[in-house]
Amino acid sequence: MEKIGKRISSLLILFTIGASYTIWLLGIYHPLIIPWFSHSAYYIGGVALLVLALNWRKLQLFDVFWLLLALGDTVLNLFTAEFRHAETFDMSILPAVILLFVLACKINGFDQLDRVLLLGINLGILALMLYRLFKHLFNSGLINRFFSLDNTLEVIWINVNVIGAVILFAVVTGSILLRSFHKKALDLLVWPLYLVGLAGTWGCQSRTSFLILLSFILVDNLLPKSFFGQHKFWLWLFPLFFILTPFVSYFIAQSETINIFTGRENIWRAFFGEWLTSKQAILAGRPPFLYSAKLLSTHNSYLYLLCNFGVIGYTFLFAAFSGYLLRLKNKVKTLSRYQVSLLFAFFLTLFYGLMEDSLLVIQWTPILFAFLGLALSDEAEISQN
Repeated sequence: MEKIGKRISSLLILFTIGASYTIWLLGIYHPLIIPWFSHSAYYIGGVALLVLALNWRKLQLFDVFWLLLALGDTVLNLFTAEFRHAETFDMSILPAVILLFVLACKINGFDQLDRVLLLGINLGILALMLYRLFKHLFNSGLINRFFSLDNTLEVIWINVNVIGAVILFAVVTGSILLRSFHKKALDLLVWPLYLVGLAGTWGCQSRTSFLILLSFILVDNLLPKSFFGQHKFWLWLFPLFFILTPFVSYFIAQSETINIFTGRENIWRAFFGEWLTSKQAILAGRPPFLYSAKLLSTHNSYLYLLCNFGVIGYTFLFAAFSGYLLRLKNKVKTLSRYQVSLLFAFFLTLFYGLMEDSLLVIQWTPILFAFLGLALSDEAEISQN
């Protein structure tokens, strides 16, 4: 019975990951996508709760503690919903749903069959996304200017940064999974996968995705994973990152000389100018922030979280992540290479969040936070090194 529950749990998690990818592959206005897109928080949260229920025997006291805090945070968000103009229930449960999904992945884990299925999802989505992208480039004649980066693409069937993100995370996940099987033939497939990922992120002009993918390739192949598996001091970088990011974002926003975030500094400066004027906004959040006539959001996941849920919501979510990561530091003697790669990927995903709201867009949750959830799982800990 326990094995059946485990298999059902794995399939449910895999379904949410595949569904999230499909949103961006087909586009948010596709008739099949609209119901899932509109109610993603409820579907993902419901799946996570079901997985936790099926695996309740594996819950530890630390898990229960954070589940209770998630409930408390949700109650607080409901209490402040009117002030924050959070008119729908999903805008109050967002931080809790993210934590629930991470816990679901952590408790369930992915065995070899699960990893085969997840690999198939990522490679299938990657192939279809690249097909749609390059078909457009060929049909529009833009393929002739592939290396110029002056196509000024903005939208094909969806924003090109979204296309780039799908390619980025499908390649990163796929490469980690290929190496998790410890087969030389599969290891060789990683390099062509990198190549098509770089070509795709470059072709859609998503510079952030291109740079993050290039960074992952360098980090995952040049840094000695055996060293980082044995010496886990570097896990302190996660809580340090969470603490410093709002202050660094504020410094960049106020600087007159730093201009490396393609104009996002102006958005951040405007956000801080509004957010810091209200103590209630600072603590518990404020109405959604929109910038200029284009109605742009914060373009920074951490500022998005501060905007909508305040310091309380920010502290709840990232303190939970920090707690689990530091427990991982003390729990196991050595991290597996698989775990180290997943944590490298998650750390670079956090950097990606400096440029986009994606970390707090619920439809991205199964794709982005699976890195953390799987790295924390027992399945990852017993993975061959």
